[in-house]
Amino acid sequence: MHTAIIDHPSAWKGSDFASPDDVSFDLEDRHRDALWSVVRRARESGRSLQELTEAETAMPEIAEELRALRHELMEGRGLLLVRGWPVDEMTHDELGMAYWAFGAGFGRGVSQSPMGDRLGYVIDVSKPGKRERGYRSAKELNLHTDSDDIVSLLCIREAMSGGESRLVSSVAVYNEIARERPDLLEPLFAGYHYHWFGEQPPGQGPVTDYPVPVFGYEKDRLSCVFLREFIRMAAEETGVPLDARQNEALDVFTQVIERDAMQFRFHLRPGWASFINNYTVLHSRTSFEDWPQDDRKRLLLRLWLKADPPRPVVANQRRYYGDDGMHVDGRTETWFDPDRQVAR
Repeated sequence: MHTAIIDHPSAWKGSDFASPDDVSFDLEDRHRDALWSVVRRARESGRSLQELTEAETAMPEIAEELRALRHELMEGRGLLLVRGWPVDEMTHDELGMAYWAFGAGFGRGVSQSPMGDRLGYVIDVSKPGKRERGYRSAKELNLHTDSDDIVSLLCIREAMSGGESRLVSSVAVYNEIARERPDLLEPLFAGYHYHWFGEQPPGQGPVTDYPVPVFGYEKDRLSCVFLREFIRMAAEETGVPLDARQNEALDVFTQVIERDAMQFRFHLRPGWASFINNYTVLHSRTSFEDWPQDDRKRLLLRLWLKADPPRPVVANQRRYYGDDGMHVDGRTETWFDPDRQVAR
């Protein structure tokens, strides 16, 4: 367990930023030319997006800038907005290839659900009575972490209203708790059991048989994993309630992340891509109301990336996220039926 205050660029507060400009990298024509080069090579090769070779996704013209951006994600503040994507000039397939290649400069795309989607489409497909994965619904999402080292979203179309993004530095959250309630760090480092939401790997029951630390400290780096709803579901599933100290630690963590000064809020506009270090930045979005027309509905692309080399994290945090993202079992839907303990 770590107890000292962490002085690092990743320990920012939302109040440190005046606007999205403070964390943005704007693509210029030469960057977009490099993206178009990837698209042309991909078309010539005839290979699918996931089959593209390193040579086909390479962009030597902007490689130095990609390395600098990767350093900012992995060793710096852990967040950036890349603006100026040619969403009106490329087809969705072409944009996916360009986005995949850009992400390859930071890491390797991993599976985002049991459907095996390594390039995810974020769109509301929820139906009444179905417990749908958050990224496939319009409901508000609480601040949480996703999977692996880097999480990215590229906005193609916005919703009619709502859908504001919220980011919070989990390193800054740790610092606040270490200052105000150091007595509650122990349960956060000890961790909690998680419900798999029907997406467990082979051999696992509906709940992890090991605790997943909220905070882990490995090789001088603090990393965070947090999905409170899955912790609550695990306690209900097993019939083993959290004790008072465990609950208080989660309550204090939640209270800190909801402070206005901690949150960096913005709307992800068409042509903007967000990239965050998943282990140092919590993310969420508000609920939204979508357009009635199908061709105007909110649409984003998503990447989960394993960095090379990956961030050093404690064993049970890495175990929970796996080596290649989520276990793939061939299903085509992601809603959860608790009676069958499986997502369909």
